[in-house]
Amino acid sequence: MKLNKSDISTKEILEWKGIHLLHFSGSACSQKLRIFFNIKKIKWYSHIINLIKQEQFSEWFLGINPRGLVPTLVHDGDVHIESNEIMRYLDEIFNDRRLFPLHIIDEISNDLEFEDSLHHDLRRLTFRYIIPHSLGKKAPDILSKKEKSKGTIQGLPDECKNREITFWKNHYKYGITDEEVIESATKFKKVYQNFNKILANQNYLKGNDFTVVDLAWYVSTKRLITSGIPIYKYKNVKKWFDKLNNDNNFSKEIKIDLPLLITSKILKIINKLKRKYVTDLVDFN
Repeated sequence: MKLNKSDISTKEILEWKGIHLLHFSGSACSQKLRIFFNIKKIKWYSHIINLIKQEQFSEWFLGINPRGLVPTLVHDGDVHIESNEIMRYLDEIFNDRRLFPLHIIDEISNDLEFEDSLHHDLRRLTFRYIIPHSLGKKAPDILSKKEKSKGTIQGLPDECKNREITFWKNHYKYGITDEEVIESATKFKKVYQNFNKILANQNYLKGNDFTVVDLAWYVSTKRLITSGIPIYKYKNVKKWFDKLNNDNNFSKEIKIDLPLLITSKILKIINKLKRKYVTDLVDFN
């Protein structure tokens, strides 16, 4: 999705030349874009937006992407948002190896829309089992910056704004509840049961050729494994994932920082002792 010039108040980026990515190491959608760049061998410039320090709510960044979300692409002064749409845009430009094959591009768009619809479910499991509540919650004064922001998306008020604010307000007050874990984990259980059937007779999710759908679900699968979803119960999914995970273009972009690795292990122990781990709450058999 390309923003209008009128949406952008941080005017300095309008002069940037080349391909620039504003991203964060631990952001799943940022990981997706970095893997895409690796596969397509695209030269790009890195700009870190530290989500732990909540830099996504700074006036500077909200002036580039009013949604306050990473990744954000700046290409020769034009701003593009939403990772799946950014990849489709770049696939048209760097088309030596298409990850959006033209003959199934509508199917792929539908598949990516479905994957994106589960973003909040992935976020729930991340903030329950990987990132401690004290580290992940957004303070009311920080959220108020976004709530009061008058930024527009293609000249219109952002239709996603209220949903994002509601999520973070609820997370600040309650964390992620057992009911939310059950709801989200059950969705992914159904997804991987279906994937296991699909992958019984083909190498990748859209056939025997790798596409962007595999890339998107690789990133989500890695995050879900770390969150405790027993993906390896599905042998065909395991074979598919292991093949991608052994490729350095993929694996080097999704390494968890040591502090988060430690906290996720501590959270795992705590939740297991309380019998609140994801496999305690949802039966994956």
